[in-house]
Amino acid sequence: MKPATRPRKIGKYDIKRRIGEGSMGVVYEGYDPFVQRPVAIKVAQDPAQDDPRQAQKLRELFFSEVYAAGRMHHPSIVAVYDAGQVDGLNYIVMEFVDGHPLSDYTRGEQALTTAQVVDSLYQCAVGLEYIHRQGIIHRDLKPANIMLTLDGQIKIMDFSIAHIEMGAGSDHAILGSPMYAPPEQVRENSSLQPQSDIYSLGAVMYTLLARRPLFRAKTLEELTDQILHRQPDPLSLLRPDLPQVVVDIVEKCLHKDIEERYPTAQALASDLSQAFGRLRMVGHLIDMQEKWASMRQLRFFRDFSDQQISEIVDACEWIDYRKGDIIAAEGEIENTLYVITQGTVEVVKDGLSLDDMGPGDCFGEAALITRSRLQASIVASSDVTVMALSNTLLEKTSMDTQLKYYRVFLDSLIQRLSLANERRAREAAPETLEQIEKTMEITCLTRMVEDR
Repeated sequence: MKPATRPRKIGKYDIKRRIGEGSMGVVYEGYDPFVQRPVAIKVAQDPAQDDPRQAQKLRELFFSEVYAAGRMHHPSIVAVYDAGQVDGLNYIVMEFVDGHPLSDYTRGEQALTTAQVVDSLYQCAVGLEYIHRQGIIHRDLKPANIMLTLDGQIKIMDFSIAHIEMGAGSDHAILGSPMYAPPEQVRENSSLQPQSDIYSLGAVMYTLLARRPLFRAKTLEELTDQILHRQPDPLSLLRPDLPQVVVDIVEKCLHKDIEERYPTAQALASDLSQAFGRLRMVGHLIDMQEKWASMRQLRFFRDFSDQQISEIVDACEWIDYRKGDIIAAEGEIENTLYVITQGTVEVVKDGLSLDDMGPGDCFGEAALITRSRLQASIVASSDVTVMALSNTLLEKTSMDTQLKYYRVFLDSLIQRLSLANERRAREAAPETLEQIEKTMEITCLTRMVEDR
């Protein structure tokens, strides 16, 4: 079969489109009409017709993927469903992965954050540990053979040159991608170990973080010499922003001495897990600092001490809304006070706009105090971020912070009622007894808070 030719059907599988090509074959997106699911179908390239021994060798390499991946069941490994021969074609049917190979993130505009790289390689290491426990060495780990799904899951694929420990001798020729091969794989008469795959995984991580390959060479001989005798440019110089723990992990994976690398993929996964936790904590601390600075600029928190703002930041929830979203609906019973930190909202009653509010304004205080239903809806008039703090969350803060909080939002409520009364007076609408009673009730509450 010529690589450019796309069959309409292979066996029972419908062929939809060509999605890739590797050294062992062409890959199509197909459809299994019996199970009713999308599949990926790898079809072998034409073997060398003038060399029967070479043709047989290529067929064995192609179907070794079935022997290797077909016996494994792990969420980080692409599943193999079927294999066969039809109309002179050798094919393998695999799980269809909706996503992108990691090679898409080593160049161009798309790039992964440091945390995403560490998380992805952690999943790879967990999958690699499972592979090694099955007595299999992948031997061709590279960005193009690792898929990242749209929901962030890793799928290792392409076991076509994997070595399975079944007591048979192994071919130590340089198969796979030399750029990601460890020294022992490019050196003659050297056996491969699980640490060989760990080196390749380190090379993948280096490439994703540095956005460039380990080495630059014009010939295979030059590349082989660099793999054996040269060190790659220090990652810490290429990416001075990287945490040292991440740099240390990559350098340990890439050690030319196999005994100096991680002894197992599980050990590598453990260090990656800890690094990912630290990265998430760094991100968390940065996020908290940004929230603290944002709150400090709002007039609602003008009289709060730094410690009190820190307590509120820890206790409250931050919620994003899109323009047009209903944040709070008329008639609902609320037990939460909302403070707008970014954007604007509109107060709507019976389809009519009554007021606009922006950063520093709060809403929900009347319903919170009186435990009554909301008298109007709050609708986002732009993309909005609000800080939400319920009575339950507020109890996590100190008594001084709680008193300060109640004082400020009661003052805000009284001011709002006063403005509403002035507006009604201008419109020649007399205040109702209910409004007067509510104002008096809030004034009493304010005095109670001050007394405490």
